[in-house]
Amino acid sequence: MRKHTVSIIVSDLETHPGLPRLLQSISRQSDGLDRAEIVVAGNGGHAPSDESLWRAITGLDAVRLETFEPDVTPSRARNLAAAKAIGDRLVFLRPDHRLDPKYLTTADAVFADHPGTDVMYADYIRLAPGANRSMGPSMVQLPPYRDGLLQARGFLGPGVLITREAFGWTTGFRDNTFYRDWDLWVQAAQAGAEFYHVGYPLTSCEHRKVSFKERAEDGRCKAVLVINNQHFFHEHTVRWALSYLRGEAWAEAFSFMTIPGPMDVTRMLHDHAMRTMGTDTLAEEAIRQFDQAVINSHLL
Repeated sequence: MRKHTVSIIVSDLETHPGLPRLLQSISRQSDGLDRAEIVVAGNGGHAPSDESLWRAITGLDAVRLETFEPDVTPSRARNLAAAKAIGDRLVFLRPDHRLDPKYLTTADAVFADHPGTDVMYADYIRLAPGANRSMGPSMVQLPPYRDGLLQARGFLGPGVLITREAFGWTTGFRDNTFYRDWDLWVQAAQAGAEFYHVGYPLTSCEHRKVSFKERAEDGRCKAVLVINNQHFFHEHTVRWALSYLRGEAWAEAFSFMTIPGPMDVTRMLHDHAMRTMGTDTLAEEAIRQFDQAVINSHLL
């Protein structure tokens, strides 16, 4: 049977302090390290001598640094690193991710038992930030794959493995949305990729605080994701995305990190029409009068 190789691609453009711990978690794999390589995508922040340190941490020779231009974006760094990787399976990680010791052996078993799989994702452990002792770790159990779930949320979690063939069906990671991972999985799904869920926590990641910019840009980034992949979404959702980007009053950003479905869009249009006609004010007045009548009923 053919032995598949795995390229673990780590985007470390800001030289994250968690990288050594990620490398340690990779070094503890129960099997499969002889068919794995680690590619660290950087932009000049790492010294070339760091490679020897990383090899000492992992016990692997197949660790290398790919340095790109200083202003490289996270999406472009990942795409360039993937193009230079040798594996026929790709895993894209951040330095704050960790792999369970059975990650690689589980992946081998999944692809052996389900050879049609193109994308593997698994449950994961969410860790509290290092300085926050008030939060404990929690396990995130993910559901079996459905297009409808991916149309609403980028729910796959960290440590998703994709075959090189399926990655080739996409245009890679895009720069025009914060939700670059979600966008890539949508591209793969739109191309007909088969997704397989492992009901066991194979990865962990730190619970990252959402920045003000991410919240402010949430609506735009979701709308761009929809426009990037219009054929994957309902026509009502595409209409919402176009209207949101045009600044039309009825198109709201919707819940954080959630794309509105067709019923949500219909409700937005209805609520906006009600406000425009003033019927929402009439309804509020009717409720107020009813409440007042109930309060005064004891005087009768």
